[in-house]
Amino acid sequence: MPLPPSEPLLAVEGLRVSFAGAEAVRGVSFDVHPGEVLALVGESGAGKSLTGRALLGLAPRGAAVSGRVLLRGAPVTSADLGRRLAWIPQDATASLSPVHRVDAQLAFAARTSTGRRRGAALAVARRALAEVGLAGAVASAYPHALSGGMRQRAVIAMALVNGPDLVVADEPTTALDAERRDQVLALLRERCAAAGAALLLVSHDLESVRRHADRVAVMYAGRIVELGAAEVVWGRPAAPYTRGLLASLPTAGLPHRSRLPSFEGVPRLSAVGCAFAPRCPRADALCRGEDPEPRAYGDRLVACHHPREAAA
Repeated sequence: MPLPPSEPLLAVEGLRVSFAGAEAVRGVSFDVHPGEVLALVGESGAGKSLTGRALLGLAPRGAAVSGRVLLRGAPVTSADLGRRLAWIPQDATASLSPVHRVDAQLAFAARTSTGRRRGAALAVARRALAEVGLAGAVASAYPHALSGGMRQRAVIAMALVNGPDLVVADEPTTALDAERRDQVLALLRERCAAAGAALLLVSHDLESVRRHADRVAVMYAGRIVELGAAEVVWGRPAAPYTRGLLASLPTAGLPHRSRLPSFEGVPRLSAVGCAFAPRCPRADALCRGEDPEPRAYGDRLVACHHPREAAA
């Protein structure tokens, strides 16, 4: 039964992940609503993938995880993964066994998570594959016989075969070209919507996110620095980091051999001050001495002492 719009499907509250005392994810909070696509974006090392893994209970060995992750108001447990929660890893095609047929692999996932009998599980698997355009002989082929895009669609079918509430997709199209990447993301969004599932999309592909996400959470140095509707964040970014991130995208009108804007320096991960201060052109003594908490700024949340809207 769908939840009312005011009640989130997934609520992440104060999520922290640390290794030997060093925090890689620092107090991240957000929610995802039924049928929504929320994108986590940011540069490499921002903590996007670690956030996605940690909320599923898949943080790397040695990680200390704290905070709350609630699914429909109840704490997430290991039993939820594969049934109510699905994960599409960064190297998605590596999750397919090379020695088993594709439909048999999906049937195994359907059996182990729901207890279906072998014949019923195979029927469910083939139906899920047909819904992503893989039917007949293709569905019963070995992974090596499929193209990269077809393997990606098989992984999407595997993620959705048990009708999860939420799919976490970690850079699901990294190995694909631009055209196929867009097709696969459109398909992933379409199938999640058809199944009534929400999608948490971890990505560094800002153009794809602009086209497919409903809301965007921009991460920097383990924190969310801006969170709001995609058209708001992309069209009128308020955090200095978001503005710089969007300015670094190449455009069709860029003069030949022009240099794209970039951030000088590295993030500061000390307990004092804003992590972006060493690279921010607007940083002052307040920024260097006090870490800003996320607060409402117009129609989004921004973790910045000096937010300012600017047309992207």
